Amino acid sequence: MLGTFILGIVAGFAAPYAEPHVKTAIEGALLSDASLSAVELRLFAFALCLLAAAVLASVLGDGGALAIALGAAVGVFAPRVLERIQQRRDG
Repeated sequence: MLGTFILGIVAGFAAPYAEPHVKTAIEGALLSDASLSAVELRLFAFALCLLAAAVLASVLGDGGALAIALGAAVGVFAPRVLERIQQRRDG
């Protein structure tokens, strides 16, 4: 379960970095006929990262939807929390 939680954290943390790659892939697949808003793109990248984490957790035999969901929530908000802590420490 801890491994699945960590996979969720990685998926949530990696979603912003996956956005440019997802955007390129979607635009190539749709031939730029349909444009996605920034929120839709961010959500789709996050969903793909969660899907990859779930597949990896299943392959490793340590699957659990709750652990992945909690880890992803931590992974999404951890950079913001760490930034705020650093700002308080600096100023």
